[in-house]
Amino acid sequence: MLKTIFKRVADLARPASRGVRSEPSASLIGLVIALLGACLLASSPALAEQPAVRELDIADYRGYLLEDHPVRQGMRKFAQLVEAQSGGGLRVRPRTDALPGSPAKQIAALQAGAPGAPALMLVASTGLAAVAKEFELLDLPFLVADGRQADALLDGPFGDVLLARVAPAGLVGLAWWENGFRQITSSGAPIRSADDLRGLKFRVIGEPVFVDTVRAMGANPVPLPFGELYEALKSRRVDAEDNFTSQILAGRLHEVQSSLTITNHSYSALVLVANAAAWKSLSPRQRRILQAAAIEAGRFQRRIVREEALQARGRLAQQGMAVNELAPAERDKLRALTAPLRARYFGQHGRDLWQLYQGTGAEQ
Repeated sequence: MLKTIFKRVADLARPASRGVRSEPSASLIGLVIALLGACLLASSPALAEQPAVRELDIADYRGYLLEDHPVRQGMRKFAQLVEAQSGGGLRVRPRTDALPGSPAKQIAALQAGAPGAPALMLVASTGLAAVAKEFELLDLPFLVADGRQADALLDGPFGDVLLARVAPAGLVGLAWWENGFRQITSSGAPIRSADDLRGLKFRVIGEPVFVDTVRAMGANPVPLPFGELYEALKSRRVDAEDNFTSQILAGRLHEVQSSLTITNHSYSALVLVANAAAWKSLSPRQRRILQAAAIEAGRFQRRIVREEALQARGRLAQQGMAVNELAPAERDKLRALTAPLRARYFGQHGRDLWQLYQGTGAEQ
């Protein structure tokens, strides 16, 4: 290429006739500039082969979250960590929309790398139970006592084993984030005892573990999607429901429920998963950066969730909700009522997971 450019410059520079002086033509100037550029590139392979910036989208399974929601904060933190640790060569773009359809359809689109699907998505453990049944264990009542045990469970062997179970489904489990602990909201007086739940029409997620939990606690489960919950509570089609305080605020449930009872009866984990094809297309270094950032951002996000859960109680009280905490003795009654449920579900998934769970300091 350089030889061709030199020859062309020489031809243009040769005078048209002897004794006639001419100014350099625009063509000659352009060729000289091209020659200089080519020389620079040839002498600097780093300039000649600048790697392209790789960008990956990340989304949550919910599109209605506010910008200050802990999940949104965690996604932004994740993006910052990836860009800093990759020197800008790898970027994560947080999305505020969500894939359409049910969690099962969202996960199917993620697995297939469907048009419009992100490369990375935060999915509730409930949703992942559709591709790896063991994930339903995390939604069992009174499985997790507090944040300390949640961290031991997710960051230890139990969490590692579960993350590995999504691989056959075309996904890569990167890290654990969280929604937090579920609390009970109700119409009328707060739930002050285990007996207060008896006979209540109680909205649940339409999955067996949630239906079985509410039934074991003495209430009547009414499966409903979250999108129908506000109107169902407003019309008194259902009397009560359970949710994380962030979700209660995001769904404006305080407008149609008068009481909040802190029960911590159910813990909800979030899983950051990647499309397997997108993951394989990354270099080993990019994968290490992404995984490390996912774990660090997850720990940051869990801390934010727990801090804001305490603040949310005050905000809900300011909105007019009566807030009370279930007495330890009454909580023990509910734990006893649901003990056979935990034994039955763990019995369906092998003794190894039960032993790993017991290693987190679980109550006997």
